[in-house]
Amino acid sequence: MASVHVIQGPDKGRKLDLPDRENIIGRESSTAELSDQTVSRHHAKLMPHNGRWMLEDLGSANGTYLNGVRISKGSLLKRGDQIRCGATLLVFGGAGAPGAPAAVELDSNGGLVDAAIVATVPSNEDSVIIPTPEAGARAIDNLRILYDLIGEISAIFNVDLLLQAVLDRTTKVLKSDRGFILLLDESGQPTVKASRLNEQSRDSDVPISRTIINEVVTKQVGVLSSNAMSDKRFASGKSVHDFGIRSAVCVPIMGRQRILGVIHVDCSVSEHTYSTEELRLLTAIGFQTGLAMENVLLHESTVQAERLAAVGETVAYLSHHIKNILQALGAGTDVVKMGLDGENLPKARDAWPIVERNLGRINDLILNMLTFSKQRQPLLENVNVNRVLGECIELFTPGADERGVAIMTDLDDAPPIPADSAGLQQAFTNLLGNAMDAVANDEGVVTIASRYDAMERKVIVSVSDNGSGIPPERINDIFNPFWSSKGQRGTGLGLAVTKKVVQEHNGRIDVQSNPEEGTTFTLALGAVDVVASDETHGPGE
Repeated sequence: MASVHVIQGPDKGRKLDLPDRENIIGRESSTAELSDQTVSRHHAKLMPHNGRWMLEDLGSANGTYLNGVRISKGSLLKRGDQIRCGATLLVFGGAGAPGAPAAVELDSNGGLVDAAIVATVPSNEDSVIIPTPEAGARAIDNLRILYDLIGEISAIFNVDLLLQAVLDRTTKVLKSDRGFILLLDESGQPTVKASRLNEQSRDSDVPISRTIINEVVTKQVGVLSSNAMSDKRFASGKSVHDFGIRSAVCVPIMGRQRILGVIHVDCSVSEHTYSTEELRLLTAIGFQTGLAMENVLLHESTVQAERLAAVGETVAYLSHHIKNILQALGAGTDVVKMGLDGENLPKARDAWPIVERNLGRINDLILNMLTFSKQRQPLLENVNVNRVLGECIELFTPGADERGVAIMTDLDDAPPIPADSAGLQQAFTNLLGNAMDAVANDEGVVTIASRYDAMERKVIVSVSDNGSGIPPERINDIFNPFWSSKGQRGTGLGLAVTKKVVQEHNGRIDVQSNPEEGTTFTLALGAVDVVASDETHGPGE
């Protein structure tokens, strides 16, 4: 029976046996179930094929990778092949393969033949490609390779992707049959984190020599070796290919203070034999890889610290605001309860608007928090913008009448546009709420206008007020989350959410404001022809 071994991901250490039939890898599989949430329910398929095993992707969201290459059709497997599904890395054990696959095995005795060291190069700050009379133009080419690699990996901020990029480039320029990157765990044991196997390699099941890895780790030097040097059978004159004689380079991945792991590449000596110049090149690559790894880890820790600080600040800010609302809500309910207990309905009726108003504030806050925090695609349908504006105006009319604020409308005929009506309603409500808060009682005027721009095929919506306006130095702050000019009355989420909703509709929002004269927010939303039915549809459908 074939099997796969999980070497990375939530199910690390598990062995999954594969019956001789079709096996599905996924979160809802009966034979190869994974708990990794980045894996699709039915991610990939493993099945016997003419005496071998084949891997096929099942249209998964994150793709299926074989030895670091994304597959688009069925691919035959060899023992030791690495399969990546989401964040899970599996190694194919082959039919009847016991224990860990040999392609990533560390052989303490050097395998079938002993590995002899041909040359070494120290790995430190002086690990550079130094042109020598023997090297000539090759050393200059190596410098160019190193420069290109540094440019490529400097833009990668994920350790796994970084290591795979280094290995892909290394095996290509060094013409390697096999390549491995092993990182040292907390106990100092090397563990394979990335691998690359040439499809033409017939020696992919040859173990890696632990003797050489120990030499590299202990002495922190790059090592050029060949197992032909001490192979007595090689002296008999038989083909080196028959015995898998290999040339190998193994170098340390050096951080600033310690060794992080090793890079190992090898190939059959019948195809290529590594030189000391290639040893120098890979040693320099190992040193630069270590620095890049530490930069990625430092970046990740900094981002995590900033994220935790932002979360803490957000929780503290919102908790304070929610506490104020709850205090007002509690006071209102106390008065209502007193009126009901004393059978004083007029008193309870007078206090009820306080409860109702603060329930609305809680509801608005939660809607804004959800909209701001979630990545979402708007649910598009043909929407009449004037109808949505009318519904929003109805919500504010009672409060405006009570305060003596005039709500003026100038709504022009406009065609329906593809939009999420709930999202637009939230955006318009936030703008109207801000306008109402900005104007004074008995003399405030809020104007809502809409028009259709036939040239750009856009519906233009504006919300204006005659309030105190926004200081010029604050204009750039108003769309920032949690920035508010209302003190304890504002959460600072309304305009941030409005901008997010408009951007989700591929629209534009602008603001014009003059101190003591008022503010106007203008939204531009794209319009298209009306669809034949009222059926709601998503983007691209």
